[in-house]
Amino acid sequence: MNGRRISIRSLLYYMLRKLWLILALAAIFGLLLAGYKYKKDKASNAALKKEETGSNLTESECSDVENAALQYRYAMETEAYLNTSPLLQINSKEEEQVIVEYRMLLDTGAELSTGTVENAYLQLLRSYINDGMYISDLTQISHDYDKHAFLKELIWCNNSGGGEFTLGVIRFPQYPKLAEDVRTVVETYMEKLMKEEPRLKITPMKEGTVFLYDATTDSAQKSTYSNMVSYRRAYMNAYTGFTAAQQSYFRYLTGYMKEDTEEEVKDTKPVFSWKFLVVGAVVGLAGGVALCFILLFLSSKHATPSDYSENLGLRNFGLITTKGAKRHPVREWFMKKELKTSLFDSDEESVEYAAVRIAAYCDNHGVDKIAVLSSDSTDAVQSAVSDLTSALRRQEVDLIATEKVGKDSRALTELVSTGQCILVEQLRGGNRLKAAELLQFCKENDVDVIGAVGVMGASVS
Repeated sequence: MNGRRISIRSLLYYMLRKLWLILALAAIFGLLLAGYKYKKDKASNAALKKEETGSNLTESECSDVENAALQYRYAMETEAYLNTSPLLQINSKEEEQVIVEYRMLLDTGAELSTGTVENAYLQLLRSYINDGMYISDLTQISHDYDKHAFLKELIWCNNSGGGEFTLGVIRFPQYPKLAEDVRTVVETYMEKLMKEEPRLKITPMKEGTVFLYDATTDSAQKSTYSNMVSYRRAYMNAYTGFTAAQQSYFRYLTGYMKEDTEEEVKDTKPVFSWKFLVVGAVVGLAGGVALCFILLFLSSKHATPSDYSENLGLRNFGLITTKGAKRHPVREWFMKKELKTSLFDSDEESVEYAAVRIAAYCDNHGVDKIAVLSSDSTDAVQSAVSDLTSALRRQEVDLIATEKVGKDSRALTELVSTGQCILVEQLRGGNRLKAAELLQFCKENDVDVIGAVGVMGASVS
């Protein structure tokens, strides 16, 4: 009587009855877990925002981070520009170049002296070309030219001496008409010079395509790469020397290492998590099932016929079905499957079956009068006792209806005087612990409990 076995079908039936409890636990656990996640993320996000905005840093620490952020932004802007600029996309040693050679004359057949050319008009012309002054005129032809400050690295002008000079243009795929456009603006500038000095004549002598080593572009590329590396090292060294809070502020200002922090920021964003709601609901369902098992195991209510036969140690005389309860198809199905009462075609047959077995026992043991023992007198039990009394009377056995023995002390007296009794209990309606106490009372007062009859408050008719 200290142990109890519970079948799976009994547990399923009990869970069906306690379905509201399981669903309530699933909802509570789901909301609690999702709410906890939301609250935790909100707190984490607030702490992250505080750390990102630098509000927890000293003025000196903020200044160091902001200076490093300026270096980072300048380096990124420079690198972004250089990645699309002509300077780093040409091969200064193997690029095809378009050249045009010009000659400058002051009078017909009379060449200008070298000093006059270099110190006057040729100097102006070379400055116009080599210093990129032509770009302002070039952008009037196409606005695409003003996007690259390093465009001037594609154009050069050399003095060959004797009044001759060469204009060179490195081909660049992005500007297929660059050589033609540069020659147009340069010769327009030459015409301007010749208007200022009517005796000056500038005429093209030779043009073509050559492959030349461009030392100027090569030097500019090396210098640019060096500067890019220097800036990158500067901000990276500063970043690695920062504290965790300073690094967070640096990322906030610059987006540095954004790819590594996006998932972290996403995870801490305070949003309602359906994932945690589902997980919590599953945990709640599992907890509800476990709780139902515990409640069923500890419950004083009868669950199976084993509470009479095995757990209470009594002979089982059968199961009586009654019409005293409202029909419940699902409950009846579980009861019938669990208690194997499908052999009864009617409530009357279940009563006759129990009466025949009880009468056979009484005849074999010389008993002609028995009392009723019950922990609680429900409508179903009273109906079953009444039907059973009538059936046993036909078998010449008197059944004394002391079914209120669990509540009425006079019934106990009658029970003791009778000397024999039968336990009549309603399944899932009787009190198992109370029944155990009554059985102990019978044992102490030499009352023979010949067996038990279960009562199911659901008709099979």
